[in-house]
Amino acid sequence: MKLELPNWTSHHNMLIYSVLFYCEENDLDFKIVFNNKIVAGGAILYADGKVIFFDYSDNNLFISDPEKYDFYLKRSLLLKDYSKNVHPLNFQVNLSYKALKLLLKFDFRNLIDSRNRTEVVRASDYFNLGTNLSHQAMDVRCFPKKVSDNNGKIIFHTRLWDPKNHPDDEEKQRRMIQNEFRIEACRIIKKNFKNSSVGIFPDSLSKIIAPDLLLDLKQTAKKDYFKSLLNADIGIADDGLKNTPGWKIGEYLLFGKAVITTPVNVVIEDFKEHINYEKVSTRNSFNELPEKIESLLTGKKYLEMGQNNFIWSGLNLHPKNYINRILSITENII
Repeated sequence: MKLELPNWTSHHNMLIYSVLFYCEENDLDFKIVFNNKIVAGGAILYADGKVIFFDYSDNNLFISDPEKYDFYLKRSLLLKDYSKNVHPLNFQVNLSYKALKLLLKFDFRNLIDSRNRTEVVRASDYFNLGTNLSHQAMDVRCFPKKVSDNNGKIIFHTRLWDPKNHPDDEEKQRRMIQNEFRIEACRIIKKNFKNSSVGIFPDSLSKIIAPDLLLDLKQTAKKDYFKSLLNADIGIADDGLKNTPGWKIGEYLLFGKAVITTPVNVVIEDFKEHINYEKVSTRNSFNELPEKIESLLTGKKYLEMGQNNFIWSGLNLHPKNYINRILSITENII
């Protein structure tokens, strides 16, 4: 099995570590090769005589031509594009597994390549002593083994995006709507539910427009955030960049949490409303959150949904099945 990457970024972690997990479980060897002709956010896996392209872009546009490969797997896939050899990657999560062992797969020249430096440093940080904040990958061996009950605690730790930092008017407007939802969602939850942990990353923009919601900087480190997530039951999510789901929702699922989100506009296989998630009606319908939360608190429905998500994520996101699922797609289609 061979994996080709343009360079090593956090967007590739889920795939890289899942390949490591799969090969370890099946007593197989694999190698990692760097190919600067591959578009950023892409990767190619050579397995069982097939060429499989992975598109981890936030954008719903294709970053390469699907016709060039046997299979094209895309993270942000629209229903209209789900055809022929194109299949969804579902949600993405920034995870790791035996990071020091993975480093042995790299040639020395690749370890010192400046394009790979950030993830090499993070993988070397065995004791999580670094200040990598939200992009630090966490070892799946530290993830929970079962769903816990924390009396319906709600969590929403988020960040803002400054509209002024993007030249496109449409993107500026999207960021304004996104910021409004995140701010008002935190405020309405904080006001109505004492058993909650909500807040916004303390950057220069949030300090000006949402000073009442600032998180302690320590809370934003992945290690500390996951501790907070362990002690929650209901996770609030909204679209990230390019109006597609971000990493947060995948983390909720792997931790066995119920989910309330803005509408999911991309293809996620077997992920169903009222079973795996509840949704508000539009991108800015933060005022609907209290009702959605109350519906999950009634009869502790959040536990049932959390269990559904724990099972779903184990089958679709966890490294123990991530590559198995992908290979099953390539085997079942002629």
